[in-house]
Amino acid sequence: MADKIGNANHFARTAATASDMSGWKPIMLFQVSMLRMWAHSLERFAGNYERALDETREERSDREQAA
Repeated sequence: MADKIGNANHFARTAATASDMSGWKPIMLFQVSMLRMWAHSLERFAGNYERALDETREERSDREQAA
């Protein structure tokens, strides 16, 4: 009898955990997509920064050659 109650409790805990995990999945997928968007934005920012830095270096070298 005690084994049956123990098994029932174990099954109830397992079912509750499974339902909790399925509830977390959409939240986790949303967070992952937000992290991907954030990483993409950082990569674009870094590319724009490097491009602007290169243009500034070229302008500076052009001014130095003209002087």
